[in-house]
Amino acid sequence: MGTLTRNWTMAAMLGLLVACGGGGGGDRATGVEPGPPGGGQPPVIPPPVVPDPGPAPYAEQTVLLATITGVALNDSNQAVVQFQLTNGEGTAILDLAVDNIRFTIARLQASALGNLTGNWQSYVNRIESAGSVGPGTDDKLQATYERNEDGLLNNEDGTYTYTFATDLTNLPEEVLAQAAVEGLDLSFEPDRTHRVSMQFDGAPGKANPFYDWVPATGATSGIFTMDIAATANCNNCHDPLAIHGGSRQEIQYCVTCHNGGSTDANSGNTVDMKVMIHKIHRGASLPSVQAGGEYAIWGFRDSKHDYSMLHYPQDIRNCVNCHAGTATGGGRDDLVLTAQGDNWAEYASPAACGSCHDSDGAQGHINGQDANNCASCHAEGGFAGSIAQSHVNLITEASKSFAAVITDVSNTMPGDNPQITFRISNPLTNEDYDIKNDPVFEPFGVRIGVAWNTADYTNTGNGGDNASNAQSDAILASTDNGDGTYTVTLPVAIPDGSQSPGIAASGSGTATIEGHPVADVDGDGEAENIPLTNAHAFFSIDEPDGTPVPRRTSVELASCNSCHSTLVLHGSNRTDDIDGCATCHNPRNTDKRVREIAMDPPTDGKDEESIDFKTMIHGIHAPSMRENALEIVGFRGFSTHRYNEEAVHYPGDLSNCTACHTSSGYTLPLADSVLGTTVDTGADRADPNDDVVITPASAVCSSCHDDKVAIAHMESNGGSFSTTQGAIDTGEVVEECSVCHAEGRSADVSAVHNPH
Repeated sequence: MGTLTRNWTMAAMLGLLVACGGGGGGDRATGVEPGPPGGGQPPVIPPPVVPDPGPAPYAEQTVLLATITGVALNDSNQAVVQFQLTNGEGTAILDLAVDNIRFTIARLQASALGNLTGNWQSYVNRIESAGSVGPGTDDKLQATYERNEDGLLNNEDGTYTYTFATDLTNLPEEVLAQAAVEGLDLSFEPDRTHRVSMQFDGAPGKANPFYDWVPATGATSGIFTMDIAATANCNNCHDPLAIHGGSRQEIQYCVTCHNGGSTDANSGNTVDMKVMIHKIHRGASLPSVQAGGEYAIWGFRDSKHDYSMLHYPQDIRNCVNCHAGTATGGGRDDLVLTAQGDNWAEYASPAACGSCHDSDGAQGHINGQDANNCASCHAEGGFAGSIAQSHVNLITEASKSFAAVITDVSNTMPGDNPQITFRISNPLTNEDYDIKNDPVFEPFGVRIGVAWNTADYTNTGNGGDNASNAQSDAILASTDNGDGTYTVTLPVAIPDGSQSPGIAASGSGTATIEGHPVADVDGDGEAENIPLTNAHAFFSIDEPDGTPVPRRTSVELASCNSCHSTLVLHGSNRTDDIDGCATCHNPRNTDKRVREIAMDPPTDGKDEESIDFKTMIHGIHAPSMRENALEIVGFRGFSTHRYNEEAVHYPGDLSNCTACHTSSGYTLPLADSVLGTTVDTGADRADPNDDVVITPASAVCSSCHDDKVAIAHMESNGGSFSTTQGAIDTGEVVEECSVCHAEGRSADVSAVHNPH
């Protein structure tokens, strides 16, 4: 009997047994125990017991979910705030103490610039005395928070009531007197929008809830408020924005203190958000700093914060990267649009404009104008053009007219000279450029390159004295195919081992195109380099099935450009192509050739420094934790790049590798194909066999963790800072890092280096 037949037979028998229950006047078959009471109804199953989650001690919570549910004024014109607090699982937090909270309250006053503009003014202020540090000479009013020791009521259910100590109609006399000196209006205006916001201290979790309402009516919707910049846009770089000890993380909270009525007395500089943030980000490129001045703020306990050496990692004119609305931020899915995010492009103001344009000449112009008349010139159709147009990066716009693509790579077997076919076109018109006759293409302005192999580039046998890719001019050396494409035959053959150092290429390779057209984009009579977004194509050298194997993907370009906006390097030759960069920035390449002729010799005592991507990029971004600053000699020895804390200020969390890497691009174990990093190219630069290398994982980790204790730890676990690739390949030298640092192990890299 088949299985299907047996199943149907059993089903029939069960049916008969059920049917027998009603025969012979009985209620069950012989031998069957009585069923449950109630006429054969199934038993009542009690609901599952949900375990009590237990208390959620405030000091232990890594996530705080806080909401201000209401604000009203009492008879003494003190704001009474209702709020609730849970942890990340929604469990009420019952033990919040007054020492854990701080509150701010501010009024949104109107601006003459337009209906969608305004300025916050704090009601809670202190007077900061000048003179102890810094160049400031006058006492200044400075917004602050309050913590009313008698103001917190715990309702014992995760909800709380906080009553401000501040009477909005009866501010301290000394504060009012100072406000009068500075021309500030601190009067209570119940018909205007007010904001209460708060911060939490004493727990690893952070939150800054806020509440906007109009005291006169209690309205919370349909009211005028201000939302210029989204915190999420800040966090594209800052990862996360965490200021003043880490508890202030939301822009809506920051602006309640950082407004036009708040000044650092020690420097004399306003800490108004729209001024201070612009100045901080422009930093070293501020005209006033370039002229020999400094931009500094004295903070907590008179600590000096000097932003005069801060280098913003993208073009400062890219205003939309921080604040964007529907008109200016459309098409950018990486941005959060805000209600007044377009204000930067629509309303010129002396404070905002003068924060970046702070030269004596610019300040003279700004101060000599009626602030309400800026729009007469700085507007569409005005004498100076619109604000948005004034902030356009003309070179970036010009680059949109050029696109390169490699359409074919052939003749790539060992011993062959590769042939690369490409085209450069205008995406705006879909027309191909005549690169041999169009004046924007100068000789040697575009280059074709070939690198091998994609397992980890070495370019051994490239005919040069370094490990960069093999290149050829793409203009003069190319053949016009008559269909918009051009073909270059590389003068260097794919190595077959017949030439020194006797090592044949294998696996897959990569063809690249890079360069820059030239044009006078601003009409000043001078031609500028226009970045050409680089392109690449993988090809097979001797893969068994002829299908090329791409290089591993460790980082995504979009992650880089969340801070950089666009990666334009090496004189605008190399633009927005990580795979192209890696062909030269490989484990076998160093700066030795140019270090020997450096005009400004490095001070690190080294004969050469690796420019391997997996070590160089870490070293550039991590000067705040390295003991020894990374120094690399650049183009033809003309420049030495010192990546110390004065030059690089990484704004994110260095422990968060996923800010740059893919989810698997930084974990252990590394792929078997990853090579050790050369730190000494030996007597023969063209032969990697005599190179001194650092084992792969140790090379990566020590690029950030370069102190003696960390290096000793790596060495004690198989890492070597002075070995050969041969010793690694034969197993003579074996790193044991994965024993502890692989996925699921006691010190899993993906756990330690992915805090979010």
